[in-house]
Amino acid sequence: MEQSQLIELIQTLNPSERAQIKEFAQISFVNHGAHRAKVILLLDLCMAHPWKDPATVPDKRSMHASLYPEHEFKQWRLEHVMVEAHKIVRSFLGMKHYLSAENEFDQVLDFAKIVRARGLKNRYNQLITRLQKLQEETVIKCPEHYRRQFELESEIHFEECLNNHKKGDLNIPNLLKATDTFSFIRQFAVLSRYLLQQKVTRIEVPDYVQHYLDQYPIPTSYLEASPLLKINYEIFNTLKKGLPDLQDIQTLFELVRAYEKNIDDESLQEFYAYLRNFCVIFLMHNPEKLEIRQTLHELYQDNLASGYLLYNGKMSSSRYRAAIDNAIQIGQLEWAHTFIENYKNELLGENESRDLYRFNKAYYLFATGQFVECLDCLPDASTFVDYLFFGKRLELMALYELKSELFHFKLDAFKMFLSRTSQKLLPEPLNKRNLEFANALQQLAKSNPGDLKRAERVYQRIKENKHGVDRQWLLEKARSLGRK
Repeated sequence: MEQSQLIELIQTLNPSERAQIKEFAQISFVNHGAHRAKVILLLDLCMAHPWKDPATVPDKRSMHASLYPEHEFKQWRLEHVMVEAHKIVRSFLGMKHYLSAENEFDQVLDFAKIVRARGLKNRYNQLITRLQKLQEETVIKCPEHYRRQFELESEIHFEECLNNHKKGDLNIPNLLKATDTFSFIRQFAVLSRYLLQQKVTRIEVPDYVQHYLDQYPIPTSYLEASPLLKINYEIFNTLKKGLPDLQDIQTLFELVRAYEKNIDDESLQEFYAYLRNFCVIFLMHNPEKLEIRQTLHELYQDNLASGYLLYNGKMSSSRYRAAIDNAIQIGQLEWAHTFIENYKNELLGENESRDLYRFNKAYYLFATGQFVECLDCLPDASTFVDYLFFGKRLELMALYELKSELFHFKLDAFKMFLSRTSQKLLPEPLNKRNLEFANALQQLAKSNPGDLKRAERVYQRIKENKHGVDRQWLLEKARSLGRK
């Protein structure tokens, strides 16, 4: 019973919504089928049931008996009622969403279409004027604003085509501009995510996607008229060229700051995420620029205080780990530990065994020299590719520190995994970096403490590879060889 779509949806309802749905089901226009009375009864039973207590979850037979005490159990009979009840709940939630204040524009536009179809010309013109005023008075222009402008210009164009007096431009120039602006904002936002995704996983680019990546520059007038488009275009071009440099980071930062008061929170959250990602990518190729790590940490602190690290109260696993990693890299261990604990219950994609939290807690334990505790905390695997490789490297580093007998076995297993599996999961640069890490670790393990010449050779090899993963730890282990 608990696996049904109906129960799954009901479990997300708050008390107010449950009471409203019971009233909603009484409306004959909404609930008018042959099972009307049974649907009302089923919803009453479901709304009152304590679904959070697994021990009290009824099975289908007991629910059937509550609805049809005079009949023997027939699963199809119960399922028919459940389907109708699900439609009621779905209709209520859809209506509630549509009638929310944030959808005022769509409500007015839809009503304008209704009165147009009914021939109420003056009423129609009043509604269109109202919509134009709503758009003009909008200060913070989110992507939805441009979608609404496109819908409005499309409706005006359609109405003028219906009543074409062979005069005027049929609103086509305005429609084209609105179409372009809305389309460009969406395209560049999506293409930037695609280019960023290419940096962390292996993707074969279809020809039709390459066409969008190679598209020509857009009119400057469009960029000047829309801060959202201007910033999205800047992000796209930076990712398209490959590696961001310090000037790219500064340009994006200045753009976001300049238009911050005119950009919606969701877009700001995404723009700051790209700004942080640019810093991370830059540091991957310029690890000696430690001042950028400090700047990045301050950016995390600022974004955290502004709410830009959370989406609907939740944080992505990659964002969680990136903030922790950067803090640990600059020695902000107390901040990292507080962050780990404060947001462990807000992680998107977390499972019942709390693996995402445990990976990051294990990293903190490793950074503070608690190697046994690190291994005890570390999960065996992860469905998140970045966590999977991060966990395997962390395990090897902890085993190395402990001089464990398992170290060489685990290192061989990791290298085998890289040769057989990782090429399907990672783009070539990331796969290479993991392999270089394994080779460097093997060289460290084969070196005798006190062998200054070999220690220096290993150290120089690691140092020369500026793009190496976990490079700082490897360098410290190479230095320590010469001190023993």
